[in-house]
Amino acid sequence: MVDPTHPSNIFMKESSFSIEFQPIGIRLAFSEPITILDAARQAGIQLRSDCGGKGSCGKCVIRIMEGNSNPLTKSEETFRKGGVLLPEERLACEAILDGNAKVFIPTTSLSTAQVLQTEGEFQSEHVQSPIHVEALQLTPPSLIAPRSDLENVLAASKTLHFENDEKALEIARTLPHQLRKNGWKVYAICNEDTIIHVKPEKPRQVLGLAIDIGSTKIACYLMDLVSGGTLAVKGIPNPQIAYGEDIIARLSYAMQGTEQEAQLHTALISAINQAIENITAISSSRIDEIADMAVVGNTAMHHFFLHLPSKYLATSPFTPALTKEMYLSSEMLGVSGMPGSRVFVPAPIAGFVGSDHLAFLLAAGFGEDETIRLGIDIGTNTEIALQKGKRIVSCSTASGPAFEGAHIRYGMRASPGAIEHVSIKRDGQAKCAVIGEGEAVGICGSGILDAISEMKRVGILNQRGRLDTGHSHVAINEDGVRYYPLLPASESQREIPLSQKDIDQILLAKGAIRSGIAILMDKLGVQAEEIEEVLIAGAFGSYLNPYHAIQIGMLPVLELSKIKAVGNAAGAGARLMLLSEKMRQKAKALSEKIEHLELNTYPDFELFFANGIRL
Repeated sequence: MVDPTHPSNIFMKESSFSIEFQPIGIRLAFSEPITILDAARQAGIQLRSDCGGKGSCGKCVIRIMEGNSNPLTKSEETFRKGGVLLPEERLACEAILDGNAKVFIPTTSLSTAQVLQTEGEFQSEHVQSPIHVEALQLTPPSLIAPRSDLENVLAASKTLHFENDEKALEIARTLPHQLRKNGWKVYAICNEDTIIHVKPEKPRQVLGLAIDIGSTKIACYLMDLVSGGTLAVKGIPNPQIAYGEDIIARLSYAMQGTEQEAQLHTALISAINQAIENITAISSSRIDEIADMAVVGNTAMHHFFLHLPSKYLATSPFTPALTKEMYLSSEMLGVSGMPGSRVFVPAPIAGFVGSDHLAFLLAAGFGEDETIRLGIDIGTNTEIALQKGKRIVSCSTASGPAFEGAHIRYGMRASPGAIEHVSIKRDGQAKCAVIGEGEAVGICGSGILDAISEMKRVGILNQRGRLDTGHSHVAINEDGVRYYPLLPASESQREIPLSQKDIDQILLAKGAIRSGIAILMDKLGVQAEEIEEVLIAGAFGSYLNPYHAIQIGMLPVLELSKIKAVGNAAGAGARLMLLSEKMRQKAKALSEKIEHLELNTYPDFELFFANGIRL
């Protein structure tokens, strides 16, 4: 007998709807009401479900960002009363959807993690951190010389001072006991000549944290400020994806009001603090050993991190609230660390060219010679720089998140189950390489690029990017849309097609990137054969096949030996700035040298873009 009160029977109507899973980026269509756990399983997402979906373990925690579901079940009410579930959270095995929805999955609910790139080429120069430790031996006060404890500390060194009275007061609250307990000897942790903290014992280690805040992921690097060594690296999804996949979507959300703007800031700070907790745990370090930080990101992330008004970034002329490097208190920002630690935030270059681009160019050696060098950081917003002689011109292209799987029917980010590489035989049969080597559940950016290049090579696609209906492997679906079955359906594999709509999205994205490159080359009078080096940063760039990128016209025709993937170069640049005051000054000089070009104002921009779309 059917139980009408059971969650699975609340919705009895049939409908056609889609569920979008973030931050993984998978979308799937359904025709009947379904639990989020079952939907995730069909999408190939491995959610934790220790109890097998019975609602008793509380591990499959998710958030429904858009859409409606059934009311809380008894199991969920119990978990919420016990503090396991926050007010905005549900259990995937208990929540049922019957309409369009967007679901956010925290990393703690996944049994397999998204591939988040954190490593980039990094060579530490001589460490010149402004952080140092001074051992201070004080003279005990006497009736003849009744010097206060705070004055006694300053008298032990002729150069040290406190940043302000508030810091002096904070230290004075714990100093008297420390001095008397340790025989009038303490250790001052200093930022240049400023005392930021006082400890009774010599610090075991003095650490710094470099952070690259990307639209998709946050990369954290825990560094030893004495040796320059990297102690641990942690990459986590940017939780703001729940509010929009690309920068414009998040800026639009922030424009709804101060509460929404605050949510984006809070989500970012909370994620960073969680990463700090994790990264110190895995390195057997302590949070209060982190004495210095350097944070880079695109201009929107910079504004969200500093809780600056961001609405003017979304409207012409896309003006940042500030373009000045900042040294800020970690306590004021709400970031965990040693009391008194500061956060160095390099200046963004323009509304859509941030300090992450500056960090990339710094790590890649831009400005150090006169090599004709092209730098491309591919992401939801792609930044491009071209150097010729003493000039460096940078621009930003609205490539969108298509290369990360967004707006592609079976698109997803690089996770287990994603097709990452494709080759197609002359007869039209595709061979796919899958991350994790299991069943394919979708396709990520590098796989999509490979597929389009290979379809062009064997004649499935023409120069206008149209699927050839005369080809034996091209079909038409029930909506009259052409598609190519990349993987046909089988007993163990669902069909994964690329439709004409999918291909159009990719061509728009690659057209934006190609037009940006072409305009910079036109601006500086550079021919393709003159380019000596092409450096491609970002996770997508590490998986990208340069030959295929050239074949589809995303890159100029060059010798393949000139093209080099440099991984997360923004993270490498952030580490350089963390470890060296000299590199911070070099970054500042580089930022003043970079010329920003607004593509939309360039003559014949539309023609450059139209040519960029063509295969």
